[in-house]
Amino acid sequence: MAQQKDFDLALSTKWFTREPPAFPVPSMKALGPHTSTYNWFWEQDYTDTTKTLICAVRFTDTNAITKVRVSWKRSNPLGTVTAQQKHFPPPSDLSPEELDACHKMYGANIATWAETAVDTTVGDGECWTLIHRALTDLADTYRKYGKEPPLISQGRSHGYPILTLTAPTQGSNSGLLQLADVRRGDIMELKSAHFHYVTEAAPQK
Repeated sequence: MAQQKDFDLALSTKWFTREPPAFPVPSMKALGPHTSTYNWFWEQDYTDTTKTLICAVRFTDTNAITKVRVSWKRSNPLGTVTAQQKHFPPPSDLSPEELDACHKMYGANIATWAETAVDTTVGDGECWTLIHRALTDLADTYRKYGKEPPLISQGRSHGYPILTLTAPTQGSNSGLLQLADVRRGDIMELKSAHFHYVTEAAPQK
């Protein structure tokens, strides 16, 4: 994958001086879904105060990260501002063996957590809130026992993508979930779907 070029930080807008800062900047938002965080600190001498803002944005489609450090003098933000960017590429692809190991470590526990939430409302009731809560709770439990925790949801991305399907016609992808080896505990997000099953009716007396 090509190295991420520095973003246009639009420093002339002084977004970094706002509370909270207007971050991510438009050039970052244009890349798609993301999550972000920031932190402040400042140093004061006899003449002025130097403020520093450290921000990070994670692009949830790829899990690539960009970190930004902006410093300026409070008395003259535009005349003194400096900025640095560091880019961290997406994680490397997982091998089939690594994916299998992750399934064995997390799959059953994710499914069991979701099953215990049946007939309850988790958070705001949205489906991605449920899986975010599941992964967060499980991560805490794994850390408690000194084990590698699952990756917490990033926006509406909930781990390593293993399958994307677009059906041109109804039923045209029938059976592909089995062929793709989708397993118990894998997380699915459906934009539009049709489920069809046949059961034998019990004899009527």
